[in-house]
Amino acid sequence: MEVNEVYNVNFATEMRFLYVSSGDIFSRHELGFVAALRALGKVDVVVLGEVVETRRRRIGSDNGIWHTEFYHLPRCHLFRISRCVTPVKMLTEVVGGDYDAVFATPRLAIFVARALPAPLRVLRLWSIRAAKLRDNLRFGAYGDMLLYVPSIAANLVYVAESHYAIAVDHSTYMFARQMYLPLRGRIAKLYPPYGFVAERGEDVAMPEAVERGGYILGFTSLHKTGAYLTFEAKPHALMLYHIAKRTDLDVVLAGSTYEDWRRVFPALSPPKNLHIVGRGFDDYMLAKLYEKARLVVMPITNRNISNRLLEALFYGKAVVTSEVAKLIHPELLHDVHVYISTWDAIVDDVVKIVRDDERIRRLEKGAEAAYRAMFSTSQNIRFIKRILE
Repeated sequence: MEVNEVYNVNFATEMRFLYVSSGDIFSRHELGFVAALRALGKVDVVVLGEVVETRRRRIGSDNGIWHTEFYHLPRCHLFRISRCVTPVKMLTEVVGGDYDAVFATPRLAIFVARALPAPLRVLRLWSIRAAKLRDNLRFGAYGDMLLYVPSIAANLVYVAESHYAIAVDHSTYMFARQMYLPLRGRIAKLYPPYGFVAERGEDVAMPEAVERGGYILGFTSLHKTGAYLTFEAKPHALMLYHIAKRTDLDVVLAGSTYEDWRRVFPALSPPKNLHIVGRGFDDYMLAKLYEKARLVVMPITNRNISNRLLEALFYGKAVVTSEVAKLIHPELLHDVHVYISTWDAIVDDVVKIVRDDERIRRLEKGAEAAYRAMFSTSQNIRFIKRILE
């Protein structure tokens, strides 16, 4: 997908926004939301962390590429929040921050936002840990039982400190509305656009299979450890292994290296048509991976926004996913927008669908239509305008 260069220069009424976050701003869904805000005016992004610097970044989404200022400021302990608030206030005074709205992520950022003058304060809510208890127990994260009540209490405070709380998936939205009944009027659902940092890194030589195209594409992170490796990364990798064994088509596994595979599966050699292409791709190389893929296999295990699913819809690819997709985005229609399978049937379904040219074309059109109608920057812009009225 080619992204046009767009520069925000002349607006009839230019708005000003402040976005306060930790490193979670670099999630795909948050970068896409910043691109939507950028179409309405100037956005100052504050990143609370270890580095202190100012950088102008090129943030892209379906509405083009936008120059955006990122201000990296020191993070502080919640009990010493003035150490964060003071430099943020000083920054906003220097850059002339008379903001129409302040957007903030959970935890520290929302409390910093609470201390700033603004007519509207909006929480970005993409996950509540208590809402995923069933999923995490299945993954062996039994310690989450002790975090259930603290998670509910903490998110109650985050929502209470906001004029609006935007949930970016349906499961989180419904959990929040049912759990926080007195505050349900300020909880909204808005699916996010896909975003990226348009900074090109070093070119990486792709395997011949990628250059040929027409492959089945999947992602997993075998370099990770703990419950994630056991209950998500390994099952995803084995799924791609069995798909490769069942078809003569190329299968591309991105997000892991061959060394990762050998460490996790020392006795299991990947078939010749399973190409493990590495990790750490920049967005240009990632776009190339999607561009030449015939089918993307994207099972989902947790009930919160899936950046990979969002990514595949953005690139307009035929997608096979799992039944959790219906919990986070029930508006997605089976075999229209995406093909919704189960863990027991996903290998058989992929082998069947990948040879069906008509179904592939239908799913590609469905992915494009779903992204445009449910996730695009234009949908987010309309919502932002509405809450600012």
